[in-house]
Amino acid sequence: MAIKTQGTAHIYGTAGTVTGLTVQSYTTSVSYGNADEVTNALGEVITVRYSDERRNLTVEGLVPASYAVAIGTVLAFTGNGYAFAGHITQIEERGEAKGFMRISVTAAQYEKITSV
Repeated sequence: MAIKTQGTAHIYGTAGTVTGLTVQSYTTSVSYGNADEVTNALGEVITVRYSDERRNLTVEGLVPASYAVAIGTVLAFTGNGYAFAGHITQIEERGEAKGFMRISVTAAQYEKITSV
């Protein structure tokens, strides 16, 4: 059966990939490690300088029998026009009696660290 869209077309599903993991969802965010503020004589913030950009990615997926992951190793992800390569900072595993094991992997990409 052909796919038919009525109304505005949106991106559907998860188009992201991680080698060795069946991706079910992902979340990306951008933040800054430094926010330097300048205040006037009344203590009011009049200028803010942001630096040290950090990109974070959390990927949740189903775990094949052969998948292995460790803190500090590189996580490479591509999907929906987004490319990410950062170091793994957190790993969560979830299992249930009548379901597949899931893993959630969080990684950080730092602005000035280019060797991954």
